[in-house]
Amino acid sequence: MMILSKRVIEEFKEIYYREYGKKISDEEAQEMGQNLLTFFKIIYRPIPEDKNKENKSLSESS
Repeated sequence: MMILSKRVIEEFKEIYYREYGKKISDEEAQEMGQNLLTFFKIIYRPIPEDKNKENKSLSESS
């Protein structure tokens, strides 16, 4: 579990209020922020190179 800094929590609360018009508690902001970071950790992965594409390019240029 990652603990967000007070500054990050306040910034998250401000953004949330601007987007949704609802004020949230520090605890809600902490949980939502952690969930968002977890989500990005899950989906952000390097795209593997396509070895077949590379081999095609080499054989076509020969």
